[in-house]
Amino acid sequence: MTADRVSNVLFLGTGNSARSILAEFILDAEGKGRFRAFSAGSHPKGQVHPWALKTLDGLGYPATGFSSKVGCLCRGACPADGFIFTVCDNAAGEACPVWLGHPMTAHWGVEDPAAVEGSDIEVGRAFALDARYLKNRITLFIDLPITSIDKLALETQLRQIGATEGAALLALLPIAGHEDELRSALENADLPTDDLDDAGRTFFRIARGVDTVGYGGYELRGDNALLRSVVITPANRHKGLGRRATDLLLRRAYADGARTGYLLTTNAAPFFETLGFRPIDRATAPAAILQTRQAASLCPASAALLAKPLQG
Repeated sequence: MTADRVSNVLFLGTGNSARSILAEFILDAEGKGRFRAFSAGSHPKGQVHPWALKTLDGLGYPATGFSSKVGCLCRGACPADGFIFTVCDNAAGEACPVWLGHPMTAHWGVEDPAAVEGSDIEVGRAFALDARYLKNRITLFIDLPITSIDKLALETQLRQIGATEGAALLALLPIAGHEDELRSALENADLPTDDLDDAGRTFFRIARGVDTVGYGGYELRGDNALLRSVVITPANRHKGLGRRATDLLLRRAYADGARTGYLLTTNAAPFFETLGFRPIDRATAPAAILQTRQAASLCPASAALLAKPLQG
């Protein structure tokens, strides 16, 4: 790249309605004369989220020329060279787009503000936070001496930028020493606690950084896992963390040898169906699942049994 060349930058998201739109127009404004920004999505929503427009307008960026698009339908044509950054959230189980064969690609994932449920204040705060994280990363990117450092060093710098504040990461931590908090969280959510000490159950603290945001676990029965009591703490609800925590637990169960996940629920079947679970007849479930204390204690007439094939 020569010093006077304008570099193309493509931000790839999933819905192309929020994060990638924010990044596209922030870079277009901040990097004018040096960078030309684009955005697209693997599964575009078809319209830009209203809060993306409000957020950009509030930051003084021009809120015109927006559309939610896929592939190379982004503001004329997607770049064939330059840089590609994915901004989807791996930790939430999103299917991040893949641009095969491109030499300068890095993952700059942030949480999806469009997944936040709550008041306008809460949704607006989520969009403003993502805009701040993305602007910080874009500022670091603009300051890179991209014309004078070698390719390997540049790729390392791009990955490091993606790991700065705002990287959307959850972790499963041991429950040892936090058993009382687990029990209290389950009781407050009206979830069962009478079998916590039974053999075969594995529970975790769900953490983001140093903060505990929830609890959850599973029972491993051969190559089957029964998901148990995923609960998000009150201060962290309506942020899409339940979805991410469930996916993380199922991935851990898969790593432990499970190939099918099961769960029983009296009121949350619609939510879990959005995660790929499907209702099944109890007669078709493995005996090991039906013999668990939870399955034996919940009436078939009031509790649905759902299943989902697992993958790593």
